[in-house]
Parts: sequence; C-alpha cells; structure tokens
Amino acid sequence: MYSFQGNMTVAPICFKTCYKDQTLVRPYRSMLKCANLLRSISVSSSEKDNKSSKFALKSSSRDKHLQSLDSYFGKFKENTDRYSPNSLNKNIVSSATKGGVKSDYDETCGLYLIGRIASLNIAVYLFEIASPVKNSDLDLFSLPALYGAKINHLIVYGEWWRLLTLMFLHTGMLHIGLGCWILLTFGPQVCRAYGPFTFFLIYVLGGLSGNFTSFLHTPYPTVGGSGPAFGIIGAWLIYHYQNKDAINKDGFVSMYQKAVVATGLGFVLSAFGPIDDWTHFVSVFTGIAYGFFTCPTLQLGSGEENGMTLIGRNVDPCKSVVFFSIFVVVLSSLLLVFEPPMGSLAVDTLV
Repeated sequence: MYSFQGNMTVAPICFKTCYKDQTLVRPYRSMLKCANLLRSISVSSSEKDNKSSKFALKSSSRDKHLQSLDSYFGKFKENTDRYSPNSLNKNIVSSATKGGVKSDYDETCGLYLIGRIASLNIAVYLFEIASPVKNSDLDLFSLPALYGAKINHLIVYGEWWRLLTLMFLHTGMLHIGLGCWILLTFGPQVCRAYGPFTFFLIYVLGGLSGNFTSFLHTPYPTVGGSGPAFGIIGAWLIYHYQNKDAINKDGFVSMYQKAVVATGLGFVLSAFGPIDDWTHFVSVFTGIAYGFFTCPTLQLGSGEENGMTLIGRNVDPCKSVVFFSIFVVVLSSLLLVFEPPMGSLAVDTLV
C-alpha cells in the first residue's frame, strides 16, 4: 500500500493528499495539541502530587519536632517540680504513706483521740461550773476540784489517783482555753509524727510528771490541766530538732512562736490561780526526754521513683510502753529522795 515517486520517497497513501489539500492537516494538528494538553495536565498533576507529598512530609516532620519539644519541656517541668522544696515534702509524705507508716486510718484515729481528750476536758470544766462548793477551806470552789485536785495530805493517805485526775481540772475559762488551744494546735502534728498510741502516752506522762513534781514541790492544793498540753509541746520540739534536715521549715517559726506565747500565758495564769509553774517546766522537759527516746527519725534516701524514701519512720508501741514504764519508775523513786511537803493543813478538815 505504498507508492514510490520521484526521488523514491516513501510516504503512506493516506497522507499523500495532505500535501495537496491542507484541510486534512488541521485535524492532525488538533490531535497533537490535545495530546500535548493532556501531557501538560498530567505533568502538572504529577507536580502537584509531588508538592502535596512534599508538603505532607514537611508537615509531618514539623509535627514530630513539635511533639518532641513538648515531651522535652514536659519532662523538664516534671524534673523541676520533683526537686522543688514543696515537692520534696510531698514526696516524703507520699513515700511514708506507701510504706504504711502514716495511713488514713492512723490519722483519723489521731484526730478522733484529740477530739475526745478536748471534749473530756470541756465536760469536766462544765461539771466544775455546775457544782460549786461554798465555804471551802482549800480554795477549791467546785466538787470535781475538791475530790480530784492535788492535796498532799490525801495523796499520802492513799488517794494516789489525784495525781491523774488533776490533769483534767482547770481554774477558769482562760486556763481551759489555753489547754485546748495547745492540744488542738500541736496535737495533730505530734499525733501524726508519733502515732495515736504514743501520743496518748505522751499526754498522760506529761501530766503525771508535772503533777508529781508539784506534789514534791509545794504543799498547796493545785490543779494541772495544762501540764499534759506542755508535754505535747516538748515532744513537738524534740521531733523537729531531730528531723530538722528532713522537715520543711516554713511552718516551724510560726509554731515556735505559738509555743513561746503558750509558755508566757502559763506564767501569767499561775499568778491568778492554784497553778504550779514547775508543772509546766517538768511537763515540757518530760515531753522532750520521752520524745528523744521514742521519736521517729526521718532520713532521706534513694528511691525508685522519686529518689526520696523514709528510713526509720515507724514507732514501735512496745518501745513506747517500755520507756513509759521507765519514766514512771524514775518518778516514783523520787519519793525515796524527796519528802513531799505537807504544810499546816489539818487532816481532820479533809475527812
């Protein structure tokens, strides 16, 4: 189907007439234009796809960088918060809680015990107000004070329980207000540190030692409702002294100022009622001495998570009972050295 002309040029027959009639060339050119247009469209679309893929890659890389920066600053903030002074104390408390030392049950029992002691003091004081005694030769103007205050003659004749009962007696509103204020201010901290059982022993021993000292010091009848409160102050002081490196010092100054104010008020009240100053002194000293032997020592060590652990936080109840018994024996042995003064009060007036 090919024809040969002139110089033997080979051309298809279908295109032979194209050289003679130009109308047949136009469709061919339009087809070429369409092909070029389709090619350009495909190229532009491919370029757009490449650009979009590059943009997607760039956006994904930017997201990765942002995520890495967020994680870095988040870890940095956690580290700064972890080793701040406030967080160290929180870690101490949390590690103690994990170790089972300071549980919610113990703290609840401690607050319940403090509330019971304060309620008992208030109830006894209300009973004192409701049962006045007239024409008393002992300057004790209430029935509970008459049968529970420190009267040396009656204690020598066998009423030894007066050394315990007088720790719940007060001379007036200011006296009981001072005792309850000290109890509610220092009591929760001491109870949280030593535990409810040891806290109760501190309270009883502080009152007993102060009352026993007053029994050996003065022949006059006295009441000692504030003695146990000052014993709690002594236990608080020795606890903070022995753990001064592991305890936050922010609240120590204010609490110490409150202890000084309580001591000053105790001096003032002793000048207006049957209160012995030696009761407060010995109660504070007893709280310090007893707390020295039973005080839980806090030490900072290496931990698994926070880098902070507590060592020696537990208080052994048996140890507390043993030292309580030792202190009672030492107080009782003072009777072998000192004789309690009797004064000029006749025994017949007390019977």
